[in-house]
Amino acid sequence: MKRERNFELMRVIAMFFIVVYHAITHGIGNEVAFNASQPVSILNLSFFDLLLVFSSVAVNLYVMVSGYFLADLNFKISRVIRTWLNACFYSCVITILFFSLSLQQFSFVALGKSFFPISTDAYWFVTQYIGLLILSPFLALLVKSLSYRQYVGLLIGGAFICLSIVPDFPLGKRFYVAHGNSVWFFAYLFLVAGFIKHHLNKISAAKLLLSIISLVLLTFVCEVLLGHKNGNLFLYWLNYNSLPFLLSVLVFVLFKQMQVPESRIWNMLIKAAPYTFGVYLIHDHLLVREWLWSALALPTCHDSLLIFVVLGACVLIFVLCVFVDAVRKKLFALLRIDDTIAKLDKFI
Repeated sequence: MKRERNFELMRVIAMFFIVVYHAITHGIGNEVAFNASQPVSILNLSFFDLLLVFSSVAVNLYVMVSGYFLADLNFKISRVIRTWLNACFYSCVITILFFSLSLQQFSFVALGKSFFPISTDAYWFVTQYIGLLILSPFLALLVKSLSYRQYVGLLIGGAFICLSIVPDFPLGKRFYVAHGNSVWFFAYLFLVAGFIKHHLNKISAAKLLLSIISLVLLTFVCEVLLGHKNGNLFLYWLNYNSLPFLLSVLVFVLFKQMQVPESRIWNMLIKAAPYTFGVYLIHDHLLVREWLWSALALPTCHDSLLIFVVLGACVLIFVLCVFVDAVRKKLFALLRIDDTIAKLDKFI
């Protein structure tokens, strides 16, 4: 599959914001009350609410870029196996490492579960993503065979099923897509990406940026209002399939039309793209997640350094995880694991 610089850059930025999203949701959480009478506390709340707006589109972008390319590719079982193997590798290695360092009490049950990260839903994203990979050849048939009118009708119908205005409204959990983290919503994102690729004409950058800024402000205001409870202010984030969905579509189109310049900084960022999936598998492993955000001991919401500490921690986590996954990739290459998996495509 040909790598395009603009989409590689988008993968890197999206994964960094996924780390930021986890830092806010797991590190700070939505139970911390920000003091409305303290300017620093209000500043922190506003900044993190704004970061949540950008971060909440990251998962959608990551899925859409897969749909964008898979819509025109033949199905390969190696994609499914490689995704599962990477998740299984980190699940087992991290679990054994935590046992060895006495960071977790040894348990045969926990050890056994680590070999089945998909069926145990240890990584919710990986479980749903593998489901999407299995569905991808059939979704690709729809992308290629539907007329423009049929495609628009499918997306409109899918919107009534998959999208929400605010969490659980209007359809609640009736179709199990209320939070935007189901395989069915991923399938919808796949179809949206296919439509953008084959049917959407170029949109001026000025219109895109104006629409993005307007939607960012609307989402930000909604999160601030929804986070106001009983006179206190709390962090609040919308589902992936509400306003962040619309924002992710606009951002995706912007990156699609972007020309990434040749420079040392951009090239360095793009080189990190092959390791972004590893960043997720490492930092959001259940054991790592629990240990990481408690070990960092972030400052209180009233601390003026909170913003800098969180962003600095996210950069450090991202860089370290990229380095670890680069080592893993070299190990797999040495053992010729990826080459062996690729050979399965010839038989299936």
